[in-house]
Amino acid sequence: MRLSELGEFGLIRKIQKRSSLKAPGLVVGIGDDAAALTVSSQTLLLATTDMLIEDIHFDLAYTDFYSLGWKSAAVNLSDIAAMGGSPRFCLTSLGIPPRIAVEQISEFYRGFQKLLSIHKTVLAGGDTCSTRRGLVISVTALGETLKKKALTRSGARHGDKIFVTGTLGDSAAGLELLRSRGKGPGARGQGSGDSALSTQHSVLTQRHLRPSPRVKEGLVLARSGCASSMIDISDGLSSDLSHICEQSKVGALIYAAKIPFSPQLASAMIHLKKAPLHYALSGGEDYELLFTVPPKRVKRLQALNLAVTEIGEVTRGRAQYIVDEKNGKKKLRPTGYNHFAGSTS
Repeated sequence: MRLSELGEFGLIRKIQKRSSLKAPGLVVGIGDDAAALTVSSQTLLLATTDMLIEDIHFDLAYTDFYSLGWKSAAVNLSDIAAMGGSPRFCLTSLGIPPRIAVEQISEFYRGFQKLLSIHKTVLAGGDTCSTRRGLVISVTALGETLKKKALTRSGARHGDKIFVTGTLGDSAAGLELLRSRGKGPGARGQGSGDSALSTQHSVLTQRHLRPSPRVKEGLVLARSGCASSMIDISDGLSSDLSHICEQSKVGALIYAAKIPFSPQLASAMIHLKKAPLHYALSGGEDYELLFTVPPKRVKRLQALNLAVTEIGEVTRGRAQYIVDEKNGKKKLRPTGYNHFAGSTS
């Protein structure tokens, strides 16, 4: 069987089955945002790792090295946030092709360290080696959470309300705007904005180049005890919702009219190829938090004054549906990015 037939998540499930043996201290293993390991009677160690491959996860025609470093850190800190944890340490390994200059790698680490410093996280080590082709980035993040406060993908129950932080679709729209400008040095995203783009456009491109992991929000949600399950939105709302449903063995109903979009995304629609809903469902890389809340805890959530939006509810069964603005209901299938199966559909 080819990897393209199995798909990324099919491969993960096969690995998970072969690694199903429970080990002392392993509380949460393969299949969630981070592994959770017992380090004391009250504390869990959270461990997560991600790879970013040139021309698959990023294109150096559209990003500067400072932003690439920032985003490489953000991807991993977002996984710690999705478990309701505090990030503590990072390790990073780079495979560097000969065409990359020392100054560019220095800029990468400057951006990487900047985001770590914001979240009081320490770069504790790593490795470098040479590659013959593209730049390869591997980051491991370590965090911690109280054992009784850790959030996973498997806690959603029938009747829970579904919420998201922030707004969705901005990152994917920002990437499309960057691509529309063409390649070459003059087209690269400079992070701080570009005179060729309106303010609205630069906000969207910034959301793609330098996402903000919702570490504070994840901690507040975990410590308050409001949420029953949580995941970060890295592959698109449709895909990441399906992960919660699969792990929790539930279904979901999402209302398209309730999905939050930024005013910048609405203003940029004349320059984009698809509707905002597409970018939210299939675009990915928003790194917002998607979480579920039992009805009796909704008032407690509201008292936290977080920027969150209720977008649906957890249902019985295993199917996921979306209700459009005309009250039409159809199945919601995961359409986000899937390695080995190709790009977003």
